[in-house]
Amino acid sequence: MTGRRTGMRIPAVLATAGLALVLAGCGLEGERPNIWLQNNSDQTVTLHMVTASGPLLSVTAKPHKTEWSGGSPPKDGCLVNWEIVDTTGKVLKKLDKVCAYDTVVYP
Repeated sequence: MTGRRTGMRIPAVLATAGLALVLAGCGLEGERPNIWLQNNSDQTVTLHMVTASGPLLSVTAKPHKTEWSGGSPPKDGCLVNWEIVDTTGKVLKKLDKVCAYDTVVYP
């Protein structure tokens, strides 16, 4: 009977360890700050960070609306090389950097 109890403990220990690994990697370190895009124009625009592999961290705002993105620079941090583009991808404005909690206004 002792072997049977030990056999039942192993799955419980493995399940607990697996749960700990999942929780450690799922972003429980805290919510990332938002960035806002305030669009004061008559066209839909998108703010995104430009990288070698393509645009990242994008947020799109319809005309005369403000939208937010949960994907932003880390708290108290800034990221460089941002653009505001129209729906065709034409660059309307370049920004050197965007920081956590920023509101980017277009135009």
